[in-house]
Amino acid sequence: MILFKIKLALHWQVFIAIVLGILFGCFAFPWIGLVAWMGKIFINLLNMLVIPLLFFLLISAVSNIESAGNLGRLGLKTIAFYVLTTLLAITTGLVLVNLIQPGVGVDITSVQELPENLQIKKGFSLTDVLMNIVPDNVVSSMASGNILSVVFFALFTGCFTMALPDQSRKTMKNFFDAGSDLMMKMTTGVIRLAPYGVFAMIAERIAEFGGDSTRLLTAAQSVGLFFITVFSGLAFHLVITLSVILLFFRINPLRHLKNMSLPLMTAFSTATSNATIPFSLQALEEKDGVSNKIASFTIPLGATLNMNGTALYECVVVLFISQVYGIDLSLSQMIIVTFTALLSAVGTPGIPMASLVMVAIVLNAVHLPLEGIGLILITDRILDMCRTTVNIYGDTCCAACIAANEGEKLNV
Repeated sequence: MILFKIKLALHWQVFIAIVLGILFGCFAFPWIGLVAWMGKIFINLLNMLVIPLLFFLLISAVSNIESAGNLGRLGLKTIAFYVLTTLLAITTGLVLVNLIQPGVGVDITSVQELPENLQIKKGFSLTDVLMNIVPDNVVSSMASGNILSVVFFALFTGCFTMALPDQSRKTMKNFFDAGSDLMMKMTTGVIRLAPYGVFAMIAERIAEFGGDSTRLLTAAQSVGLFFITVFSGLAFHLVITLSVILLFFRINPLRHLKNMSLPLMTAFSTATSNATIPFSLQALEEKDGVSNKIASFTIPLGATLNMNGTALYECVVVLFISQVYGIDLSLSQMIIVTFTALLSAVGTPGIPMASLVMVAIVLNAVHLPLEGIGLILITDRILDMCRTTVNIYGDTCCAACIAANEGEKLNV
């Protein structure tokens, strides 16, 4: 394939795939069956990774918190900060997507055409949700894709891994860390196939309009509104929410933002949290005056656990897709989306486009069709860059706030 011969960066491959998919869907829609299989295989690969990826990443993340040793108080403050800011980000996304309603009015398919198992069950109560969190058979929960049960078992396992005797704990941690590394390698491998999957899914989505330009224009407007919704939410969280939190700890938001310019530019250009860790540490220590003790603990942990932008994005995607398919989510499902987005964001690998897999996790949790992902792929690259920037800024804000709370004298 020419894409591999000229060794284009993945985001350029995806961009070309999007353009080709649009052209194929518009002008060659009678032959969509020739390429649609690639999209289905890509979706199946994402589905295949959902349970084991979430399982190993969550256990690894929880069990490795213990590596902070005597930093128990610091760890508690850090995790509380991460949970609070992530919940605030998700709430922002929930409010905006319900106000703007970007998916309403898109005539892509009818709810009646969806398979039975993709319908939201009526009378699905919060009590049912809570009762189903604790699995009576974890293997059955994994096989049936019961995400919340798998999350509970992973957290349960991670906590008790920390309580094992030293030798056993090291053995189990090494096993789960190795499993986490393996799943990230597999995820990276699947993401490398994204151009083919993106091409096929974009083409199939557009071909569904059968050349009807009016319906196609309506869908394009809806995707534009989706982009505006996510971008507005990310901007609000970065500029307003995190600034208010910084002010609460008597930190100058403008000065802190200026000091973090290099890690933020790195995050935006690479769309990967992992690549920014050394830049974030350097900026925090040299410019903000945060101690190495706090910076070296909060930033690597944040690169794994703190994904404000990703959680907001996942929440908006799920509600957008539910609006497109005409499915109203009840309060119970909204709570499931919030809880699952929070926990799946914790397990999101810090690599480009990894959120696609995590979006699949949240969609599975509320029984929405994964095929809806095809609708938002055209905007994913630029939004990936934006949400990674918000993720990294949230990490640096946490480090500065924890340092201020610990009585350190900062330069901001």
